[in-house]
Amino acid sequence: MSILNKIIKKDEEEVKASVGKERGKSAERKKTPKPAAVKREKSGVVPVHFFEIIERPYISEKAFSSNELGQYVFVVSASSNKSEIKKAVEKFYKVSVVSVNITKAHSKPKRYKGIENTRSGFKKAVVTLKKGSSIDVMEGAK
Repeated sequence: MSILNKIIKKDEEEVKASVGKERGKSAERKKTPKPAAVKREKSGVVPVHFFEIIERPYISEKAFSSNELGQYVFVVSASSNKSEIKKAVEKFYKVSVVSVNITKAHSKPKRYKGIENTRSGFKKAVVTLKKGSSIDVMEGAK
C-alpha cells in the first residue's frame, strides 16, 4: 500500500507543477486588443428582417370584423416588441401604422381521444392603420 501512495503523490506533485507553469505562461501572454464595438441604429435595436417578426395573419371571425375599422391582427414572434412590429408592418405592406397592441394567447391543455396534450401559445398583435389605408390579408394567406 505504501508504494502505491508514494506513486500517487508523485503524480499529483507533477500535475501541480505543470499547472503552475501553465499559469505563469498565461500571465506572460500579451493582451490582444478587443474588436471595435458593432454600430447599432439610433434606437439601439439591431435591424431584423420583417419576416422574422411577422409570422402570419391571424384569421378569425372577430379579426375580419375589425378589418372594417382599420385594425389587422397578426401572429408575431414571442420576442418582438411594439416598435419592431410597427416597422415590419410598414415595410412589408407599405402602409402607415397608428398604433400596435399586443396580447399573449397562453398554451392550453386539450384532450383528444383520451390523450392529453397542450395547445401551443402564441403572441398576437393588433395593428391599427391610418384612415384610408388597408391591407389585403387573404393575399398573404394563400
